[in-house]
Amino acid sequence: MALTYDDVREAVHGGLLDGLPPGPPWSVLLEIGELRVVVRADGGDLTIADGGEWDFGFAISAAEWAEFCAVPPPRGCTSAQALVATRGDARVTGRREVWARAAGALDRIIDAIRVRVGDPQPARPDPPQAPEGLSPIEGRYLHVDVQGERRRIYFEQAGGGLPLVCLHTAGADSRQFRHLLEDPRITDHHRVIAFDMPWHGRSDPPDDWRSRRYALDTETYAATVLAVIDALGLARPVLLGCSMGGSIALYLASRHGERFSGVCALEGGLGNPGRFVEWTNRADVDHSAFLVSWVGGLIAPTSPAATRAATLWGYAQSGPGVYQGDTYFYSVDLPRHTEDLAPAGCPLIVFSGEYDYSATTEASRSAARQLGGRLVEMQGRGHFPMSEDPEGLAEHLLPVLAELREKAS
Repeated sequence: MALTYDDVREAVHGGLLDGLPPGPPWSVLLEIGELRVVVRADGGDLTIADGGEWDFGFAISAAEWAEFCAVPPPRGCTSAQALVATRGDARVTGRREVWARAAGALDRIIDAIRVRVGDPQPARPDPPQAPEGLSPIEGRYLHVDVQGERRRIYFEQAGGGLPLVCLHTAGADSRQFRHLLEDPRITDHHRVIAFDMPWHGRSDPPDDWRSRRYALDTETYAATVLAVIDALGLARPVLLGCSMGGSIALYLASRHGERFSGVCALEGGLGNPGRFVEWTNRADVDHSAFLVSWVGGLIAPTSPAATRAATLWGYAQSGPGVYQGDTYFYSVDLPRHTEDLAPAGCPLIVFSGEYDYSATTEASRSAARQLGGRLVEMQGRGHFPMSEDPEGLAEHLLPVLAELREKAS
């Protein structure tokens, strides 16, 4: 789809950058197909020109732009940042540190141009609001020893029945499971428990966190999950983890499968080196703003607006260096432990969203095959199904949970 200078001029307007953090002026040379245009940002104001100096360049080929404007777009063509993650970062030229600082703004600019010239992307309706009054979720703190160190871990729970232990994604916390914790279709049959890993959410980091660089490893992660299960006295729960939580769930299904009635690995793979990037922990880049952009492309374009926003809000609150330390586990440490993983010692179901390019469907299929599990493909779903599209996940998860309950009884 050919673009004109006027298309960009009409798309780039006042208010487009509302809510983004202020910073020094910057400029980008956008190359989209045959079009070359410079966009300059100064505070919240945007202007365009057909030439002049620029800080960084960002290129999208004509073929990529056609995919970007498709309804629906293919995986990896949902945002400017998704293109970088899946189609290569050579498209970014010039001062890359300026690009990293401007990543959230660039996402908005590129999407505004797409909206200007393309057909609207249909989105699923927002889930109904929770009823007025107290939520059924109860929150508590647990003091537990992990590898000889005392940890103060926050967890939330609701419901009763076969325990369902939920593990959040990298750089996030247990709030991602709010909808599962408030869904009577689940809590009528399960005691749902979701906890924040140390360094995350309302769980504490070590006292010396200011002088340490956090890097999660497989052994510590597995030990933490098992310690929480033991401390809560849970007998053969179902384990449900997403992203890095899905990856450690795969590992635990193989190494400690006898401890579980079943394992559900959402967006679970056995590692992806591409998720460990320097821009998620640099002094010259606002990590919270960058993370919202970096993970935003993993959300399905059809996910509801309200739950999409809530998912990204969680990433805007991640502690400095925590996301990168989590991706150390997923990208660097976990692959060292996966070649000799034996088949799972319990029922294993691996769920894969169509738009996930962190743990792709191909990677999830490979993991399921290696560990003797079953793959459930979720068309039109993204990387954070329990938070970005809880109803979309329920379509696939509820039958699996019923199956696991029957096997456990």
